[in-house]
Amino acid sequence: RIFSIQKPDDLLDFVIEDERLSVVKVYASWCKTCQVFDVRYRKLASQLGDKYDNAKSGSGGTEITKMGRVRFAEMQYDNPNNEEMCKLLNATKLPYIFMYKGSQGKMEEFQCGPAKFQMLVDAVNKYADPAAEEDVVDGVVGEINQELEKSHALNEDNSAASPP
Repeated sequence: RIFSIQKPDDLLDFVIEDERLSVVKVYASWCKTCQVFDVRYRKLASQLGDKYDNAKSGSGGTEITKMGRVRFAEMQYDNPNNEEMCKLLNATKLPYIFMYKGSQGKMEEFQCGPAKFQMLVDAVNKYADPAAEEDVVDGVVGEINQELEKSHALNEDNSAASPP
């Protein structure tokens, strides 16, 4: 789950609430690049972020069943409550990433489109707890292995169907 920042106080609360690495994506609803980037961002958040059990939720909230190594949030640039703050933070080239680590404050910030997604993964590996690096690497390696297995299975099917 990705926390939605609706006003400046939300950003401050999100960052100081926890000592884990916090990644904040700034985007705009009209930004096509942001929409493409969002798919990968959400996948990364599902791999490394907190795990929730919606069935155990009470009064409309959700309960964390497993703490992730990284916390993820997003802030909409074209939300009137956030626009001035985004400009003050110099987040005007979208999508834009901020990385914070609790009391240590801001660790890094950069513009990061889909073509530069690996830059985000590398920064997460650099600043997150060591186990998070293993999670990212395992997730990426797992995806590559799945693709190789599919390719291998297709090759076996094709060779079995063709005459000797």
